[in-house]
Amino acid sequence: MRDGLTSASVTTAWVIVGNKPLYPVYVWWLAGADWKASLWTLAAWPLFAALPFFAGIARVGLALVGTLDTALATVIFGEGCGVEAFFAPCAALAALSFRTSEAWTARVLTAAVFVVFAALRYAAPAGLFPLSPTLLNLNLLSAASLTAFIGLRFASAR
Repeated sequence: MRDGLTSASVTTAWVIVGNKPLYPVYVWWLAGADWKASLWTLAAWPLFAALPFFAGIARVGLALVGTLDTALATVIFGEGCGVEAFFAPCAALAALSFRTSEAWTARVLTAAVFVVFAALRYAAPAGLFPLSPTLLNLNLLSAASLTAFIGLRFASAR
């Protein structure tokens, strides 16, 4: 039987797995021609999909894969479309996925998410395939929704 924090991580991974393939459809709907570049967001999908089957690493893996996925999206699309907002749920996962006895793991992982965010914020290129700023609201709403889901799901996991 899984502990509550691992179960919350696995549930969150399944939510991401279910929603990730829809992102290119949203981009196509809102930005038209930019949708082909959005297919790069599916690169991390297999990693997210594998996490529930490797529950022992799900708590660390989810924050790491999310951070790498968000970093890739930021490099590919630039900051104008708001993909950087997904660093917030990554930081929430890093902070909430661990027991009190694992505080240093949470601290190091949360700091790592922030360092990647800050490095990209101040040193990233403009974006290899900049997405339309019309996606800003979609990305902000999506990141806020995922962060809220994480907060609600992990609140009962402790």
